[in-house]
Amino acid sequence: MVCKECGYMMSQEQPGAGAEVVSLDTVREKNFNLICETIKEKFPNAVTILDVGSSRGHFLKVASDKGFTATGLEPDSRLAEISRSQGCNVINGFFPGAEGLATQMYDIIIFNDSLEHIPNLHDVLCGIKKYLKQKGIVIINLPTSDGAVFKTAFLLYKLGMMAMFDRLWQKGFASPHLHYFNKKNLKRFFENNGFEFQYSMPLYYYTIKGLWERISCKSSFLVSLFAWLGMVLLYPFFTLYSDCFVSCFSIQAEKERVL
Repeated sequence: MVCKECGYMMSQEQPGAGAEVVSLDTVREKNFNLICETIKEKFPNAVTILDVGSSRGHFLKVASDKGFTATGLEPDSRLAEISRSQGCNVINGFFPGAEGLATQMYDIIIFNDSLEHIPNLHDVLCGIKKYLKQKGIVIINLPTSDGAVFKTAFLLYKLGMMAMFDRLWQKGFASPHLHYFNKKNLKRFFENNGFEFQYSMPLYYYTIKGLWERISCKSSFLVSLFAWLGMVLLYPFFTLYSDCFVSCFSIQAEKERVL
C-alpha cells in the first residue's frame, strides 16, 4: 500500500523478530559512531539511551565506549543473550510492552533499523511518550524510499523484475520491513502526533566490504551477482543519494501542541 499524498509505503508481510542480514558490522560501526557524535554535539545533556531492537548489541557497545549509559531492548531472546554475554544491559521483550521497562525513563530512545519492523506505530508513539524524559529525544535511523537503491529497485519492480524490490522489503525474512518512510513523511508523521523535529542527516547505506555476503545471504546467485556488480560500480552515486538517514524529534510542550 502506498499513500498517494505523502509516499508512505506499507507491506502486508507478517511481523516477526530476528536478524538474518549478515556482514553489516562495517557500515553500522560508521553509522553508530556518527550518531553518537551527533548526540554529543546536538544534545550534550543526554546520558541514558534505550536502543529498541538492539539485536547483538553493536550500538550498545559503541554508545558505552562513547560514555553513554545504554540499555537494549530485544524481542529475540537468543540475540538478547548474545548481547548480555558481551557485557551489555539488555531487556528481553517488545516495545513498548516489555515488563523490564516499567519503571525507567531515558534521555534518548533510539530505533536503529527497527521502527520499520514494528507493526503498530500508534503503540510505538505512546511508548516513546511514556518512557522518554521531558526534554528527551527520539532518534529514528532507517532506510528511505527516496534513496537511489530503492528507486532503482522500484523501477525494476514496475518492469516486472521483483527480486531486488522484495529483497529491500526483506520479504520472506524472519523480520520483514512493514513500513517505508522518507525524511519528509517521517517528519510529518511525528509532527502530527505531538513531536517537534530537531535534526536530520544522511547515513551510510552500505560499504563495499561485506557487500557480497549481505546481498547473497538470502538471494539466488544470479540475483546477488547482478545486485553486487551494480552497487559496486555505482557506489559513489549511491553514497551521494543514500538510502539511509537518521532523524531526531522531541516531544512538544503541552502548551505548544496543536489539537
